[in-house]
Amino acid sequence: MAQHRQLAAIMFTDIEGYTALMQKDEKKAFAIRERHRTTLESTIKKFNGMIIQYFGDGTLSIFKSSVEAVNCAVELQLSFLISPKIPVRIGIHVGDIIRSKYDVVGDAVNIASRIESCAVPGSILISDKVHDHIRSHQNIKTKFLDAYELKNVEDAMPIFAISNDGLIVPKPEDVKGKLKSIPQTKNKNNKTLPLLLVIIMILLMVVGYYTIFDTKDKAQDMSIAVLPFDNLSTDDDAEIFRDGITEEILTYLSKLKDLHVISRTSVMQYKKTEKSIPEIAKELGVSYILEGSIRKFGDKIRVTAQLIDASTDEHIWSENYDKTITDILKIQSEVSKEIVDALQLNLSIEDQQSFDIIPTESIEAYQLFLRGRQEADKRNKESIEKSIELYQEAIDIDPEYAEAYAEIANSIFLQTYYGNADPTKAHDRAENYLNKAEKINNKISRIYTVKGLLYNYSKQYEKAKEAFEKAIALSPNDVTARHQYSTFFYYIGDYKNQLEQAKIAYKLDPLSFATASNLFSAYTSNEMYDEAEKLIEDIVSNNNESDPFIINRLYMRLYMAKPDYKKAIKPLKFLSDEDVNYLRILGYSYGQLGDRENAYK
Repeated sequence: MAQHRQLAAIMFTDIEGYTALMQKDEKKAFAIRERHRTTLESTIKKFNGMIIQYFGDGTLSIFKSSVEAVNCAVELQLSFLISPKIPVRIGIHVGDIIRSKYDVVGDAVNIASRIESCAVPGSILISDKVHDHIRSHQNIKTKFLDAYELKNVEDAMPIFAISNDGLIVPKPEDVKGKLKSIPQTKNKNNKTLPLLLVIIMILLMVVGYYTIFDTKDKAQDMSIAVLPFDNLSTDDDAEIFRDGITEEILTYLSKLKDLHVISRTSVMQYKKTEKSIPEIAKELGVSYILEGSIRKFGDKIRVTAQLIDASTDEHIWSENYDKTITDILKIQSEVSKEIVDALQLNLSIEDQQSFDIIPTESIEAYQLFLRGRQEADKRNKESIEKSIELYQEAIDIDPEYAEAYAEIANSIFLQTYYGNADPTKAHDRAENYLNKAEKINNKISRIYTVKGLLYNYSKQYEKAKEAFEKAIALSPNDVTARHQYSTFFYYIGDYKNQLEQAKIAYKLDPLSFATASNLFSAYTSNEMYDEAEKLIEDIVSNNNESDPFIINRLYMRLYMAKPDYKKAIKPLKFLSDEDVNYLRILGYSYGQLGDRENAYK
């Protein structure tokens, strides 16, 4: 019989509980199987697939394309989930098969069968190889479950679930099926059980001791600040690339949940600093520092980067990159991967994939994007308007530039603060850009941070919570998401969680007044007045150019919250000299102290 090899996407389907149903209600079982087969035959043909075999209540099919196989599976499941539902499991793998006229065989077929057995009714599970083929298709959504040891498969297999609307996505712990079993021995002597328990308890105590009393703080060890790279160029446009490479490396690293990454607001304060690495590390509370330089000459660029252990001031990794300017985005990804390797961090498959995504292939669009972000950071009416213009120019050059859509939405929302824009119109306009960004790439935390802001403003708190949680899942070090999530908890009166998120934001951005003020508010909400007062002192000591008006306003807020009207008088007098609106609060405070003469003044 003639045989030939080919690469194919292999799909298995199976009706869960069919045998039991057949025994219970044979007529109903036949009706379900008939609907199952009719739907399969028409749908698989529609997506250019071929049914190779029926297995009673299951099928084996092949497709020339992983994308067509997954799209077919989605349509099948959505059909089977319509009442009366058919509890179908689907698994897909791609690989080399040996095909004859009536059959297909090969390891890839066995793996597809194992993956299908792990599914739950209404779900579609796929291998990592299939995921690699479909990840650029925005209409297909996925969720990584875990890596599982499948029966008779040598290596652990990363498995993803298709997470399009309407489909069932199993929890990682619910994945069962044909997994490797762990050999167990029968306990013939029950007397050995207590001894084993004692040994286990001792081991747990030893592990716990070293976990708690280890001389190095593991959380501290996995913390890093990416300092602004030195600009060694004479080219006029090199400065924009210097800031860009610093910020993009921060963006990559911020996605890692095992790494504490200081935000750009704090690190940018060390431009042209003369402070030593140990001094900077102490101020920012980190164990590692990344520093480097950029030298641009024409269309050529040299980037040097080095990772430093702050405790010893020793280099643990360094590298030079000689590229053309069009490769700068790839350099940022390469540097980030090298840092991860140097710190011996474990990356999930999704982390690895996110590091490989280049936001745009257009260097012109990237330059406009960077200039737009610089303008947005100035926080005034004119600069916000300018940032929107620049982001739009970037989008005009590259209509698939998802980050630019997200940032233009953020600037549009900022116009309600800095440009007196109509909030309702700004909300709708910003949401339109966010939806476009999400369709292009739904793995960008900025999209969901801004969505959370919009929902907070419109008091759609359930949607706000969902958006912030997604932003943080995508980028645990996103300081804006943490900051605004804290504000969300304040709005709903959950002050405990307000404080938790405010503390995280402050740790990520310790030199920012905004995050410090946010933490101050969380302290006062939780009636932690001593901590709030200590924070004001820290703000003053960390910033030699602290605005006296802002500092006095913090003290006023503290003493009014306690309340301690006697101490509130001094900062209120200062504030009243600068702004007559504070006279009312000053008069109220005198009144609370029984000082009627000053109150009437």
